Amino acid sequence: MQSEGQTVEMTGRFYQGDMYWSFDQQGQQMEMYHIGNSTYTVAGGQCLRGTMQQGMDRDEVDPGQFSDQPEENPDITPVGRDTIDGEEVLVYEISQGGSQEPVTYYILADSGYPRRIEAESMRWDFHSWGSVEPIQKPEGDCQSMPGGGMTADGAS
Repeated sequence: MQSEGQTVEMTGRFYQGDMYWSFDQQGQQMEMYHIGNSTYTVAGGQCLRGTMQQGMDRDEVDPGQFSDQPEENPDITPVGRDTIDGEEVLVYEISQGGSQEPVTYYILADSGYPRRIEAESMRWDFHSWGSVEPIQKPEGDCQSMPGGGMTADGAS
């Protein structure tokens, strides 16, 4: 992703609605876990229940949500075919409200799962469909977020 002139690379896993993210923020490794109604942030050797960042809504980043979008628009036809790392993909371009540039979806021809999604400032690469291990709570003792941070279920 590109934001405010900087590029941020994130790695994540999704498993039955749970998700895990790992990324570097200002030179520090950050990990975020959303497991059921619990949210954990691990940074600097500390584990905190709650979240320090907004905008990581699992519904917005769940690949299952992306895979449904082409199906919700049955009149959309591929604009072409391509290959990514030897995998054949169908290419779709879908206009998004408020943006000049379309979002390009590269959908695996054999399974219909997303392989890549590109927009102006981001690129998502997907792999390992159906072979991801369940996401576990981080190890160690997790403290409540200082300063009244909110947990995913709305408790402080």
